[in-house]
Amino acid sequence: MTFLVDPRGFAAAEFKTHISTLKWANWRPQFVTLHNTAEPNLKQWAHFGLGKAQGAQRIRNLNTYYRKLGWHSGPHLFVAPDFIWIACDLEQDGVHASCFNKTSIGVEMVGDFSTEAFDSGDGAKVRDNAVAAVAALYGVLKLDPATLRFHRECKRDHHDCPGARVDKPDFVARVKTALAA
Repeated sequence: MTFLVDPRGFAAAEFKTHISTLKWANWRPQFVTLHNTAEPNLKQWAHFGLGKAQGAQRIRNLNTYYRKLGWHSGPHLFVAPDFIWIACDLEQDGVHASCFNKTSIGVEMVGDFSTEAFDSGDGAKVRDNAVAAVAALYGVLKLDPATLRFHRECKRDHHDCPGARVDKPDFVARVKTALAA
């Protein structure tokens, strides 16, 4: 199992430092797949408050749910307005999109970006943390951000994920800007 018993939440700079220590010796992702949780949406996520204790408990709950489905892992990261959460071992494949599980890191953005704003409020905070996380991953793995995939590109899963309000060219451009900084 690659679920983390003790999920770890990081600010963007801390996340970048942490992943620079990883080796990806047994599995090397080729790209990142971007998702949104839809449930929990932003309001549901914030209902019990933001913070490390609350976020860690939410990640443990999500991992318990994935275990009940019989999965060996789940999405690698959950990006919230306040932290980037590592939920599963980044150095092993995860379960997040049937077309891309074996080839990509799954990054879940907390929110329902078919209905919730992605350009203001907590949605913008999630976007900015997701850009930082994805840029850090592409930087350490030395991959081209143009390889980023949205879950909806896996046609057999029938998802509109990461939501209609997430624009791929804009997101990739933000990642490239973050990498150049």
